Amino acid sequence: MFAIVDIETTGGTPQQARILEICVVITDGKSVQKVYETLLNPGVSVPSGITSLTGITNEMIRHAPSFAS
Repeated sequence: MFAIVDIETTGGTPQQARILEICVVITDGKSVQKVYETLLNPGVSVPSGITSLTGITNEMIRHAPSFAS
């Protein structure tokens, strides 16, 4: 078994970017065993370019938990 992890962020610079979404897929290499996915409220506005790229809007994350939660 192994995990595939994907994140979406507010931008490309580690010093300023915040995480918007986390997805973890657990697989045995043949089939998906478990999936965890959540949106996160980064505490900053989602840039329009990121919304265009990911489809994640400010409205979608407004009531999402913070990363610390």
